[in-house]
This record gives sequence, structure tokens and C-alpha cells, in this order.
Amino acid sequence: MTKKKPAASPATIRRPRPTTPVKPAATAKPARPPAARRFKLTLEYDGTQYSGWQIQADAKSIQGALLKAATTLFPDQPVEIQGCGRTDSGVHALHYVAHLAVATELAPLAITHGLNDALPKDIVILSVERAAPDFHARHSCVGRSYLYRISKRKSAFEKKYIWWVRDRLNVGAMQRAAQLMVGMHDFAAFAEKQELKKSTKVLVHAVELAEEGDFILVRVVGSHFLWKMVRRMVGILVEVGRGNLTENDVRQLLSGPSDLPARHTAPPSGLFFEQAFYGEEELQAFLAETSEAEGTE
Repeated sequence: MTKKKPAASPATIRRPRPTTPVKPAATAKPARPPAARRFKLTLEYDGTQYSGWQIQADAKSIQGALLKAATTLFPDQPVEIQGCGRTDSGVHALHYVAHLAVATELAPLAITHGLNDALPKDIVILSVERAAPDFHARHSCVGRSYLYRISKRKSAFEKKYIWWVRDRLNVGAMQRAAQLMVGMHDFAAFAEKQELKKSTKVLVHAVELAEEGDFILVRVVGSHFLWKMVRRMVGILVEVGRGNLTENDVRQLLSGPSDLPARHTAPPSGLFFEQAFYGEEELQAFLAETSEAEGTE
């Protein structure tokens, strides 16, 4: 007969040891998205196939092409691109400035390469620089310069980048008339009708003409420019060079509205946006340099 074991007394019952409660694993905090940064873009472009800088719904534009390239480089980020001013349809640029605002950790050189890979071959990013948060390509700009190329002969290679004027031009007369345009003037006669709704006064710092081989170069530097204003200035100067207008005619055009400059608008092919200035010292140094170069010719 098997004996039953005596029941264990409460004192001998082994109780489970209290366990330390397991803390739930800490939830990883989501990475904070990078703050939006601003970059200064300097670019060159052949404007032959574009309707100008400003984006348009039904036409190719430089700004539109840049936005498309930036969207490719930054597919998940909102992107802002603004330029230093409008350029007309068919006008080119040597050192056009825009700003890019985007939340990214990419270095400027990586942005340069990335945008150039995505852009068409007639638009090239020359440089990308970090800019202050309040930098604005247009509002921060204190001056702009344009360069117009007139050719004295027909060219087999540069048709898209010149205006071939068949007539012999009196460059001396053009230079004297150009000096009348320097200073603060009302350029209403050189503006499109829609520009007349706002101020048409523009401070022109310099209008310089120089002959270089088969070319006559016209440089215009100003605080800003009205739509088609530079092309109409050049067209009027060419009429002076042809002997069709006098210096007194130019004075009268600076005193009130006229449809004469519109009838002599120079073609866009010869016009290049040359440079944008973001400080008074930079602007004055450029004016001094170009003035000295003109004086040594």
C-alpha cells in the first residue's frame, strides 16, 4: 500500500519570485525633415526655342524647364524657383540668376550636376551657391546688364545670336544718341501698352557701344527694364546710325509716349541677359570696369 505524502505546509510552498515588469520598447521618433534651404543659381541658356523666362501654360519657358528638372531631382519636396527678371521670347542669357528654395541636404555641387543631368542641352547651370534665407533673385537685385550683338555681315554660324543690319551704320552718331538715354528717364515710349499701368521710369546707368571686328556691341545697364525696352532702345539707335533719326528725335522719345520705338523693335536673336548685381559695390565695379575698357579701345 502506497503511503500518501503529507501535504506541504504553507511555509514550505515555493512561491514564484516577483518579476520586473518589462518596459515596452521605445518607439523610434520619426526623422525630422530637413528645413527648406535657399540656393542662388547662375545659368546660361539659348532662348531660341523658348517663350522667355516666365512659365506659361501653353508654351516652353526657361522657368518651366528648370521646375521640371528640379522636380526630377527632388521628387518628394515642394520646390520654388524664381528668376531675376523676365526675358523676352527668343532672348538668350550669359549669367542669368535664379533662386531655388527646397528642403534638401544635397550639397551645391550635387545640385549643379543633378539639375544639369535633367535639363535640356540648351540650358546649363553654371554654379549653385548657398544663399541667405531672405535672398530673392528679383527683389534682392540692384541692377541688370544686357548685351546686344549687331553684325555688319551675314553669318553662316551665328544667325540665332545676332541681328544682321545690312546698312552701313554711323557708330559715332549712335554713341552720342546712346548717352541721351543714360540717367533717370520716363521710358513710356519704349514700353508695351500693358506696362503703362505702372511706373515707366527707369534708371539707366550706362549705354555703351563698341565695335569688335564684324560686330557692334551695345551694352545697357539699368536698375530694371520694361518689357521689350532694351530691344526698342537698340532699334532706335540703329535708326540713328542709319541717319533716319536725330539726337533731337531721341530726346523727344524720352519726354512722352510714342509708337515709333515699337515699330523699330530689334529682333530678340541678338539680345543676351549679361549679368545681375546684388550689391551696389558689385554694380559700381562693373560700371567702372566696362567704362575703362571702352575708353582704351
